[in-house]
Amino acid sequence: MTYTENPPPASILLGIEIPASGGDTYFANQYAALEALPKPLRSRIEGFAIKHDAAHTSVGQLRPGFEALDDPRDAPGAIHPIIRTHEETGRGALYLGRREWACIPGLPPAESEALLDELWSFAALEENVWRQQWQPYDLIIWDNRCVLHRRDAFDQGARRLMRRCQVLSGREVGTTSTHGRVETHEA
Repeated sequence: MTYTENPPPASILLGIEIPASGGDTYFANQYAALEALPKPLRSRIEGFAIKHDAAHTSVGQLRPGFEALDDPRDAPGAIHPIIRTHEETGRGALYLGRREWACIPGLPPAESEALLDELWSFAALEENVWRQQWQPYDLIIWDNRCVLHRRDAFDQGARRLMRRCQVLSGREVGTTSTHGRVETHEA
């Protein structure tokens, strides 16, 4: 949900019914991704931000109420720093969100695409990724401020029932308020 001004800092996922195969979730450490960047690349992105597209879902479908656009610079969405300082740890992490329809404001489209491709090549290095192979009633909690996640495909004829809880924050990225609330819904 990086496309919102105030993304949830954490998520909780409970596996209830798990398909026989597929549907695993992978978590990529973005502290490690930032540390893996060559110094010239890290220096180059200092102070840069990414515009995160709000018009498309995570599978690339247009959300209801949004119009199709040809240029990601015209898409609605929040802008967040590429290097995010975690409010509690004080550590920097890459903060990339989804790749599709993202752009770096102020750069020409081709330069923005090339830089994002280069950054994404460090986002999920194998040594920095953990795989959750779901069993019924496994419960996972992760910090969206320093972790990327994705799910494997699974047989669409199989049943996969998960419950997700988003921890919502009352603060904007970079502020220090400690107040929050919890909202739950089916994933």
